[in-house]
Amino acid sequence: MELSITTGIDTKTVAQVDVQSAWASKINWTQAVGLLASVITMVSGSKYQIPPETQLAIVATIQGAQAVASWVFKTWFTKTITSASAAAPDVTTKEVIK
Repeated sequence: MELSITTGIDTKTVAQVDVQSAWASKINWTQAVGLLASVITMVSGSKYQIPPETQLAIVATIQGAQAVASWVFKTWFTKTITSASAAAPDVTTKEVIK
């Protein structure tokens, strides 16, 4: 898929990017695992008699690590986009014949 970045009426840059399934997204998985870990911490805390303050500290640590991991993945390790991103109405596209 080819995407054009436009300013005004002039096309400045054309980039070829791969499109992948949202299920293969490192960022989506990072968010899902972080959420699941936080929920498990809060739900199982009373079972293991973890004080509420400690539970909150664990959840804050999980969420902080999740945010940093998402930032690192998005900044340095994302070379593809999802089909939803490619089809966004504000993305200018052009048909390319190979």
